[in-house]
Amino acid sequence: MSNLWVTPEELGDFAETEFAYEAAKSASNLLWALSGRKYSGTTTVTERYVCAGRTYRYGPAIDNNKAILVDGDVYNFFSDDLDFYEDMTSDGMTSTSRIRLRGRPVTKIHTIRDRVGNIISPDKYYLVDHSTIQAVVGVPWSACNVEVTYSYGVEPPTMGKMAARTLAIEFAKLFNGDDTCALPQRVTSISRQGVSYTLLDSQDFIDEMRTGLYAVDLFLKSVNPDKAKAKARVFSTDVPRARRSAPKSMKLGASALDIVVPAGGTGTTNVSLDSINGLFLLSGGWSPEVIIRNYGETASKTLTGAAVTSDPTTSARTVTNKSLSSNVATITTSTDHGFYVDTEVVIAGVDATFNGTYTITQVPTPTTFRYAKTASNVSSVAASGTATSTTDDRITISVTYADALEVLKMIDPGTYELYGTRTVGGTTETSLICTGNLKIGLASSVINAYTIGS
Repeated sequence: MSNLWVTPEELGDFAETEFAYEAAKSASNLLWALSGRKYSGTTTVTERYVCAGRTYRYGPAIDNNKAILVDGDVYNFFSDDLDFYEDMTSDGMTSTSRIRLRGRPVTKIHTIRDRVGNIISPDKYYLVDHSTIQAVVGVPWSACNVEVTYSYGVEPPTMGKMAARTLAIEFAKLFNGDDTCALPQRVTSISRQGVSYTLLDSQDFIDEMRTGLYAVDLFLKSVNPDKAKAKARVFSTDVPRARRSAPKSMKLGASALDIVVPAGGTGTTNVSLDSINGLFLLSGGWSPEVIIRNYGETASKTLTGAAVTSDPTTSARTVTNKSLSSNVATITTSTDHGFYVDTEVVIAGVDATFNGTYTITQVPTPTTFRYAKTASNVSSVAASGTATSTTDDRITISVTYADALEVLKMIDPGTYELYGTRTVGGTTETSLICTGNLKIGLASSVINAYTIGS
């Protein structure tokens, strides 16, 4: 159980204490176990389902032909052909028409991709009994080597969340040495007629799978009256094996240079040339070049036209609003300013506090930007004046989904390198400018899962 029933932020006065997270985690795990492991919370995973008929499942010595029963007739197929066998239409009966997902109950199907990363149209399948992806009868379908991103699990009821909050607060008190902790103690001291006794509480409530806190035990009694230790399960050898995708962490430190490529789209980053010492690309015959690499640097590809430099004409933007909080100034412009992080901007005609030359630190929206300014707070008010970028030379780096998929293979993140190249006297000069992380993001939701026959 990896999902929290209650978050540290919900612990009131104990939200900022040292052991807030440990208290929330302990309470969540304890109530999950004592309630019979019914409420796991919702988890989103990406799993790859591999057809049992594929040759590599059995080794290179296996016969490449496999007998398959289709619509009452037996056919011999090459196992590799099962990935894209367009003539095998779904009849709703064969194993190639459905996939039983490993995590259950399934609450939502986010996306299904074939082995080359193409998203399978959601009108070709539907969810049955919160567990099985079923192909629509009559459409080409193969369950071999597909990747499914879905959510599954059961959220705890409202009473369970409140019980978790109550228990987590008491754990926070206990871990922080607060004397007001209401959790039952093991040792009790009693004094009678000048004689002191030390008694050990039998704590029978633990054997009854209770905590000793009324509100918490009331919840446990209602959802687990028989003191079940685990949720009942049925095991079937026919359930397909799945491999959960656990990508490595980013290879480089996070930065504004990182690119996340959405499924089927293009990932882009815009950076100031000055911030990466790349202003030389604007003159001297230099051209930008991008090379992408997988995590282990065993595959790479040089991209053509993936980096574009721009040297826009300096122009002023009209200021319409100003504010300053915690030494961070925020300026709002009447139209999209086009500014980027690390570029310089000149503020004029606003007032003595805001006027000056600054380096942009954040761009929250197309019409707002921020910079560091040490001064007293200023409430958000209307303003006039201009904001002019003096170093708006920048480079736009773009990577398509097809190129990223070809090199990264959808699992681990990779990296990219930006070079400057030019030819002088027949000799090619190359200069490394910067590097960044490259990652394929999970597809956005393409269908709301639904259930037939329930």
